[in-house]
Amino acid sequence: MIISLKLLIPLTYFTTIIYTLLWFSFAFGSLQANAFELTATDIQSIIDKDSRAFSGVIMISDNSKNYVNYQAGETIKSDSVFLIGSISKTVTATLVLQAVDQQKLTLTDNISDHLTIKTQYPVTIAQLLNHTSGILPPKSPSLIADSQFAPTSQFSYSNYGYALLGQILTQVYQQPYSTLVNQFATQNKLDIQANIGSIAAMYTQQPRLAQGYMEQQNQRTLLVDLTIDNDFLAFGGMQASTAGINQFLNGLHQGHYLSASSYQAMTNASTTRHHRWGEVGYGFGLQISQQGGVIEYSHSGYIPGYISLMLYYPQPQLTVVILENTSWDLDNIDRVFGLQDKIRQTITEQLMAHE
Repeated sequence: MIISLKLLIPLTYFTTIIYTLLWFSFAFGSLQANAFELTATDIQSIIDKDSRAFSGVIMISDNSKNYVNYQAGETIKSDSVFLIGSISKTVTATLVLQAVDQQKLTLTDNISDHLTIKTQYPVTIAQLLNHTSGILPPKSPSLIADSQFAPTSQFSYSNYGYALLGQILTQVYQQPYSTLVNQFATQNKLDIQANIGSIAAMYTQQPRLAQGYMEQQNQRTLLVDLTIDNDFLAFGGMQASTAGINQFLNGLHQGHYLSASSYQAMTNASTTRHHRWGEVGYGFGLQISQQGGVIEYSHSGYIPGYISLMLYYPQPQLTVVILENTSWDLDNIDRVFGLQDKIRQTITEQLMAHE
């Protein structure tokens, strides 16, 4: 077969164009992948300049790269497990929305349809999820649960509201809440646990659990007087490693756990929260913020012995998890949370610079 030279020239020309476009695409992709560059050395510098010490683990990663896996403190390892505080609420919200997807609940259900509780106003599951129920714990089971305000009229952060959500899930599935969380973690291969009992027993039974410390009169003292029950699990008592929270965030935001409608409801700011970061939106078990076009989903936690923070940035699919085993004295909020806030601000500024 004879091929015309006239045909060869355009083929060679177009091949060159294609390879050139591919090279530019690869180069641009590499630039995008490397746009965020924060290292353990950078984290160490932030910690060194802070007003308090750090004991815990920090993980920063995206789908293709682990930027930081930093740990510090006596006996702390990269796979250490911590009590995660109110990050537990995001897990609880996820399980509630799974029940909605399974048509076992609706967001508009009155909580009295599932629990033997009398309320001053009708309270819905959605109002518990976004802290707008205003409900207060009754002083005895036979009394009406009072309200701070009419539901949806205000935001008031409520551990009790999330304890009720755990009780509702227990009724719906007829299993202890700890079992439901552990089943969810096992099914999704998450390093998250829902163990109940005394913290002293947990130190013995869970070799990876970092012992918690409390700051009292400028001294760190070992946490020994804490008991976790199923109500506590629902709002603050779950245990996890940074890898476990990282896996959970990726699964949640990549659509592995919830329907599209439930995920949208969770990540939609249905109310506003007054926060040390300023006004932030609150969905179902998640805070929603935006700075300079950078969207951020977050939750933090503070309980005796432990502090936690998780951040997720959907555009770069970047996750940040900070777990600490010291609860610093709340008399100085800037000192307690300043380190986490500085790390968050550094990350946000980098992302905004490349937006």
